[in-house]
Amino acid sequence: MEIRIHNQSGSVERFFQDGPALVAAILKAIHSTKVFANNVITIAGEYSLTSFVASRVNRVDLLDEAIPLWKYPEDIVDVVELAEDEFRERSHLNDPARLERRRSPKQTGENAVVFVEVEMTGGSRIFLAAKIRVGLPAERLQRLRTLFTAAAVHFRMRQGGIAILNLHNLVRFTLNPGPDVTPIDAWPAHHLSQGADSRRLAYALD
Repeated sequence: MEIRIHNQSGSVERFFQDGPALVAAILKAIHSTKVFANNVITIAGEYSLTSFVASRVNRVDLLDEAIPLWKYPEDIVDVVELAEDEFRERSHLNDPARLERRRSPKQTGENAVVFVEVEMTGGSRIFLAAKIRVGLPAERLQRLRTLFTAAAVHFRMRQGGIAILNLHNLVRFTLNPGPDVTPIDAWPAHHLSQGADSRRLAYALD
């Protein structure tokens, strides 16, 4: 199993363990929501011992074919990481005419795919596709908020394995399409793309 520790600075430290019994012991000791609960994350090898300040770690990756898939919160069926290009293509961000409106009606109990862009402290971005089971209208917004206000969230990686995000270091998350329920404290404004922003600035300078 390979372990990757992603720091806020953008650096990634890699560790490896090939003993099946030790890999099983590591996985048994890990609880996805408690990885960042202690002050430090410590990894002990035969020749060195490395400790990370947990609050400065954005993400932990566990790469192994035998890693069991942990359970998600209620109504979350699956969450998988995407490459940015695939994310933009599947969410139709590259083709705005095909974007699904946020207020498109959803039926309770049906499955839906939500594309999530996550930005962490230090500027790193993660692109996710989440398959969800649509809940009751009164519960939809609260369920999404609960998912990203937890201590951590996990997802499947493209190359196999599981990643755990430290949500204490979450800066922003954007949902496409967003929930069909609007928070009462939300500011009503549309997302301005970088290209549109550049054009608007050019017009202002003319």
